[in-house]
Parts: sequence; C-alpha cells; structure tokens
Amino acid sequence: LSAVGLQDWGCGLWRGRERLLAMETEAFVEGAQREEEDDEEDNENWTDLERFQNFTTSQHPLRRLVSARGLEETVKKLTIADAVDHCLPLLNQAAEDEESSVRDALSAQLAPALRELLGRARGDESTALVDCVWPLSLTLLKDKDQQVRAVAEDAVIEYASVLPPALLNNRILDDIIAMSQQDAEDERMTCVKLLGELAFALKQDVLVNRVAPVVVALAGDSMFRVRKAAALYIGKVCRWSPKGFSVSDLLPVYLSLAEDEIWGVRKACAESIADVASSLSPQVRTETLIPLFETLATDASRWVRNSAFQHLGPLIGNLTSAEVTPKLLELFSSMALSK
Repeated sequence: LSAVGLQDWGCGLWRGRERLLAMETEAFVEGAQREEEDDEEDNENWTDLERFQNFTTSQHPLRRLVSARGLEETVKKLTIADAVDHCLPLLNQAAEDEESSVRDALSAQLAPALRELLGRARGDESTALVDCVWPLSLTLLKDKDQQVRAVAEDAVIEYASVLPPALLNNRILDDIIAMSQQDAEDERMTCVKLLGELAFALKQDVLVNRVAPVVVALAGDSMFRVRKAAALYIGKVCRWSPKGFSVSDLLPVYLSLAEDEIWGVRKACAESIADVASSLSPQVRTETLIPLFETLATDASRWVRNSAFQHLGPLIGNLTSAEVTPKLLELFSSMALSK
C-alpha cells in the first residue's frame, strides 16, 4: 500500500479506530500488495453509509478491512430499510474478498450486527434481514481458510438464539443439513457442529426426525475427523431430545463411537460424556455410562485418559448422590494426588 493510500482512512468513528486498527493489522499490512495505487477519495462530508459503501468497494485492502470491522457500528446508525437495501447487499463482495483478513473480520461482525438489527426489526423486516445475512454466513462457512470457517461457525451459533424460529427450523436447517452430503470433509464437520450447537433452539420433533438421523449417519462416516465431530456434539443433541429417544436411538451410537479404533474419536466421547449423562435416567447412567467412563479412564491412549479425568467433575455434577460410586470418588480423588 502507498503512503497516500494509508492516509485519511475516514473521519468520525472511522478515524477514532485508526490507531487500534493500525496495530491490529500490522501483519496484514506487511503482506498486502505494495505497488503504487491510485489515490481514492475520502470525503469528510460523506455520511456513515456513504463511507461504508466506498470503503467496502475500495481497491485498498486496508480500507475494506476497516469497513468490515466497522459493520456493527455502521448498522447502529441505519434504519432497517437502509441496512437491507444499501448496506448488507455490499457484503456479498466482502464475503469473497481475496484477503482472508477481510473475510475473517466480516465473519466476526455478522453476529453482533444481526443481533442489533433484529432487536429493532418489526414484522417482515426480520425475514428480510436474515435473507441478507444467512447467505453471507453460508459462504463463509465454506471458506477455504480454516480460521474464517471457525469464526463463521461461532457467529451462526451466537445469532441463532435471536432468529425467527420458523426460519431456523426450516430454511437455515435445510442448508446446514445439505452440508452433510458434500464431498468436502470440513463441510460435514461443520454440519455436525452446527446441528449440535443449535439443538437448544430447535423443536424436539425436528431434532428427532431431521437432526438425529444426520448425526447418526455422520457418526459412521469413513473419515475419522467427521466421526470425531459427531462424538463431540452428539451429547448436545441428546441433551435437547426426548429422553426415551436419546436412550433408544442416540445412546447406542455414542457407545459405538466410544469404541472407535481412532483415539481422537474416543477422546471426543470423553469430552461429551456429561452432555450425554444429562439426557439419561439414573438407571441408564448407572448401567451404561459409569462403566463407560471407567473404561475411558483406563484407555490405552493417555490423551483419552486425560480427557476423561478432565470431564469427571461435570459428569459427577449430572449424577445423583446415589449414582456416585466409590470407584468414581476414588478416581476423582486420585486427581488431587497425581503428579
């Protein structure tokens, strides 16, 4: 970037963030294109929306980064109509920006921006906002950069609780489930994670008839990383599903994953054991889950053993006093004595 291109990033809020952004994006600037670029206008008389529009479409990567990072503050000053018609549509370009730092910044801003807008939305405005933002999230969830995908996943999980239930249980869920059929291993992993993390916001009949079959299918995936994701998040699906269904349909899958030949899959089962326990009756926990924990605590892999002990406390927290066996107490006490 030329010296001229780095000057005059903006006035008002934009200038107030100049010093912080300069420090945070040092590495980004070092790697950015350095050849001489034509100067771009930065009119101090621009409105916040005009500045956002110009910066978003700028040829300067740093201006596009400033624009993405300022999304939440920008939409706070806009009406819902202006956001839908003049602001959010520009983000389709940012979601496919050649610079991963811009895409990462956009991913991080989507949740707070959408939550702010939905808090003011009335009537059909909520649907219009989701129609703008969800395609952006879907693009970022499939990004080639792992960091961008991870931030995009967290954003969807964060704003899911404020989405209109009809949209979440239908259109958005349809798109997430469709990822389970993709050849890309990362997309199938993202599908399992989102189904598990969003289970709290889905209807129980949706969990039983649509979510659980997908999780069960992916638990048998040929790629161990997908099975690992299924083992990690099946507990969250169990937690929010009807108890009888969890025992009859999900528990056998979880127990099978706990015997997987890949230690990473068994480790994920140890990490999700407390969630699974919360969905079971005391009798089922006593008969199946406590013996399973003792098996995981003596696993051939030290990573599995360590994970089991790390999650022993949360497991005990889900048990009644009558279920806490002397063996469990002995194992719990041994952690204080181990070196």
